[in-house]
Amino acid sequence: MRTPIFPIIITLTLLTTAGIYSQEPSKGKSSSEEDGEVHKDGKSLDKEYYEYYFKTLPNLDVLEKEKLEYNLIRSLKLELRKRDPEKMNPEELKKVNANSVRYERVFEDSIWMRGIRKQMQFIKFKEFMFVIVYEKYYCFISYEMNPARYIQEPYQVQLIFKKDSAFNSSTLPQP
Repeated sequence: MRTPIFPIIITLTLLTTAGIYSQEPSKGKSSSEEDGEVHKDGKSLDKEYYEYYFKTLPNLDVLEKEKLEYNLIRSLKLELRKRDPEKMNPEELKKVNANSVRYERVFEDSIWMRGIRKQMQFIKFKEFMFVIVYEKYYCFISYEMNPARYIQEPYQVQLIFKKDSAFNSSTLPQP
């Protein structure tokens, strides 16, 4: 069988001409532009725009902390309202804020979280898990996505109450 020569020649010609036309001639730069900045007097609008842009960038650390606290406190309040409605009236819920709670991110490889997993087998560990404490309430909250970046509903919430120890009681219960 013969090799078709015309399609090969046409293809090579097109590729060669495309390569030649794709190379743009370099624009000549003046020696002053290559040596330093174009506007050395500092009165250019591009410099002003550049400086204003970086001065007005929001502080991402503060925003992320606020979103995280918002998500955690909102989830805690909802759970407190459901689980302890007689004590958690609207006035008491107003007291639950960033200054009155403690929170910390927890990880599944922690010895304490492994113990919790054995005891409470219904808890599903996610990447973003937190423990938040308000007075006598301890709450485990997990999220599917980073709660510092997105306002969202929790994946799972588990609230426990800090109780007085039944073993320290001075009176014995009735049989």
